[in-house]
Amino acid sequence: MRVRFAPSPTGFLHIGNARTAIINHLIAKKYNADLILRIEDTDMERSTKESEKSILEDLKWLGIEWTEGPDKDGGCGPYRQSERFDIYKKYSDRLVKEGKAYYCYCSAEELDEMRAEALETGRTSTYNGKCRSLSAEEKQKFTDEGRKPTIRFRVEENHEIKIRDLIKGEVIFNSDNIGGDFIIVRSDGVPVYNYIVVIDDLLMKITHVIRGEDHLSNTPKQILIAEALGFERPVYAHMALVMGDDKKKLSKRHGITSVALYRSEGYLPEALVNYISMLGWASETGEEILKIEDIISQIDLDNLAKSAAVFDFKKLKWMNANYIRSADDEVIYRQLLPFLSAAGYDISSYDENFLRKAVLFSRNYCELLSDIGQHMEIFLNDKPAVDGETEELLKSEAGQLIINSATEVLENLPDDSYADQFVDVIKEKTGLKGKNLFMPCRAVITGRMHGPDLADTMKILGRGKCLERISYFKTRYPAG
Repeated sequence: MRVRFAPSPTGFLHIGNARTAIINHLIAKKYNADLILRIEDTDMERSTKESEKSILEDLKWLGIEWTEGPDKDGGCGPYRQSERFDIYKKYSDRLVKEGKAYYCYCSAEELDEMRAEALETGRTSTYNGKCRSLSAEEKQKFTDEGRKPTIRFRVEENHEIKIRDLIKGEVIFNSDNIGGDFIIVRSDGVPVYNYIVVIDDLLMKITHVIRGEDHLSNTPKQILIAEALGFERPVYAHMALVMGDDKKKLSKRHGITSVALYRSEGYLPEALVNYISMLGWASETGEEILKIEDIISQIDLDNLAKSAAVFDFKKLKWMNANYIRSADDEVIYRQLLPFLSAAGYDISSYDENFLRKAVLFSRNYCELLSDIGQHMEIFLNDKPAVDGETEELLKSEAGQLIINSATEVLENLPDDSYADQFVDVIKEKTGLKGKNLFMPCRAVITGRMHGPDLADTMKILGRGKCLERISYFKTRYPAG
């Protein structure tokens, strides 16, 4: 079994393509198959080396491994379409010679007229075959006029094309409904996608083509080309598309769509792969957070959904938060540090033991790695920032009672229980209770009315730093 992932390097790797790559990767792992990475870069104006590099980096970040590709020659290369033009030309010449394709000299204006005429008469816009049977003299005349021909594939009329799709089931097309004789080589000599993908799949020995259902409409053309060349067709599996919450194809208007942005926002690759693999698929147990090994053992092409899956950003965040909380301490600590630096903190200026405790504690409240900065403020800012509501609380009667009693209480509590007893002793001393007790107690230590467990926070800060915070707020909000 040989499968392939074939991105076009015209931009970032977006979620739809990442899903195709992930499913091909999982199926390859399941069946110990080869995964071929092919770069489809025939769009000369938009394809860039920078985009190719970015896509490869994102694939590696996702943990996707390929057997052959631009960086791993397996004997079926080159693996960039732009380096295979000589190969394509041999097949183009053969198709023309055998009468299965022909040179078309129609100008853009003539083609526009054909489309306009079809529109006026209510017919489907189909090429009328004007250049199908040109004489040698007519071809020479057009050549002398400076016309550069395209090559069109000759489509047999009323030909039934059946596809046994592993996901969609049987799909039937009629050759009369695919637009007539279609172009396989443009006038500039660049071959088109629907043509060369057939040649590439055959020469790269691809047995299974797993891709999005937006490619299903291309399949009859590809099958006709394969038949004309005498190629054995691969097995097809067209996955349902990924939709936004408005049931339209996922796009930028729905939110983050590129893998690079998910990476920069602080999603973990394991979480993203887990979530994307379950778009249109469910585990046997109904569990949603699964190890990659469990996904590989359970997933298969025949248990992928036929209907579109909706991308749920909230669910992905929930899943990512679970992965952050359950990750190995050392691994997640190292992953979080760059995001802490990006938030403006000089991590080299803090005690390593203190920083580690604070980061690993704060990770339990992060949905994204990039959340770490806001959760670490209570540990790393010597003078905690307060919002207007918290300021009013600290100026209130309850706030003042706590500010003025907190130092004495904290100084006299035992070393092994100062954090656990702090609120209870404040309660005994002031008579306060409920939110009038808990919120000011938290605010005088962290500068916030809400947050993680106060006792745990105080233990990480240490008694000395807690006393400094109380002293700071006593000075900032003196008794009136």
